[in-house]
Amino acid sequence: SHFYIHKARASLLDGEDARTRVPECLGLTLSNEEVNLAELRREAAGSGIPAHPVSRALYDGGCAILDIFFDGRPIARFWFLETVARMPYFAYVSMLHLYESFGWWRAPGLRQVHNAEEWNELHHLLIMESLGGDARWSDRFLGYHAALVYYWLLIVTYLFSPRIAYEFMELLEAHAVDTYSSFVKGNRRRLAELPAPDVAVDYYQKGDLYMFDGFQQRPPGSRRPPCDSLLDVFKNICEDEGEHVKTMRACQEYAELGKAVCSPHLPPPRNIDVGEPAETSEASAAAAARREAWTKWSALVHAELEG
Repeated sequence: SHFYIHKARASLLDGEDARTRVPECLGLTLSNEEVNLAELRREAAGSGIPAHPVSRALYDGGCAILDIFFDGRPIARFWFLETVARMPYFAYVSMLHLYESFGWWRAPGLRQVHNAEEWNELHHLLIMESLGGDARWSDRFLGYHAALVYYWLLIVTYLFSPRIAYEFMELLEAHAVDTYSSFVKGNRRRLAELPAPDVAVDYYQKGDLYMFDGFQQRPPGSRRPPCDSLLDVFKNICEDEGEHVKTMRACQEYAELGKAVCSPHLPPPRNIDVGEPAETSEASAAAAARREAWTKWSALVHAELEG
């Protein structure tokens, strides 16, 4: 982080606004076409997401707006994405609290997972802020208001269908994987030259990593990524988003099949009866196929990130 503060001060001495200069002077780029191609390749490989038509229309419209508004400004785009990406987990936890208050349903293990997911997205946001992603007032205005609208949209959606609420977030997280992986491939050499911000080192390597383990569908302590350069940071963020995709998919199976989701720190939970035994076998097979397709695709993305 001291490196980026120094960059800001140098810009200020040059007579230019520090916060405006920091992202641009890093020399990082992102191709909208490459992101779109990455999504097409993922869908062609069998890892597409069969979303509700309304969800898909909203998703496609949001991606088009991002391409226009943040064209040529990848760090600002990432800051916006991470600002909005925290909102679903706030919404999910809010609704789970409401269900508990009404005595309808209690799922403390699931709330613990969503809290860890929000904690992860918060640190992605802090990383983007350390890189100057929130430099422009217009970006902050758009990001904060979009987050507020998104929060209430998901509150209403979750009230009627938790599965669709999770499905829409799976769309966004898969898009994040496509975006960050394209960014890493297009800027590998430059990212390797830049230091990791202090906030990233603290999150991925120092202190208590309990929350870092808590949002992932894997045993605690099984993932300890390096964080020596900005290249490592963005590779880590990309892999984090892949873990969010797996968790959102598992949450949909929770809603459809009763396969309970909880923190990896807790004992395996008991499944619940969703009252649809006639469709369980077919739905389970479809869910297993989707998990297998995403596992193959995420392995391919990981290999590409490693260069």
